[in-house]
Amino acid sequence: MTLAELIIISTEIHTQLYDHWAIFISIHMALLGGLFAFDFDVKTSFKLSLLLFYIVFTGINLSISMNLLNQINAIVNDIQALGSQPAGHLETYLLYRPNYAKPGLITVHIITGLLVLVGIFIPSTNRHDVDTE
Repeated sequence: MTLAELIIISTEIHTQLYDHWAIFISIHMALLGGLFAFDFDVKTSFKLSLLLFYIVFTGINLSISMNLLNQINAIVNDIQALGSQPAGHLETYLLYRPNYAKPGLITVHIITGLLVLVGIFIPSTNRHDVDTE
């Protein structure tokens, strides 16, 4: 493959990675907003089902994101094997090592997982009892 083809593929993979981040962040904003804004009185079985669904969703998202980072790393290796180095901004964009992003990716997934766990199992302290007379 030529340098131009590798750059195009890398850009497409970066776009996919950013799309997955956008989905991950959007779902967490909605989920955490709902969990912390409202005090739902639901059964433990529902909470466990929600947690199981969340673990599956997060696992799939993490797996896809790690795979995309591995693909970017492979493209970086291919670009370096060509012996041609892109100049300026493209060098920064393409040749940063995704291995540095993997610990951050895992850390963010763990932190958001803990927030969801807290949101599901610890009730809100802002409970307002409404008289239904």
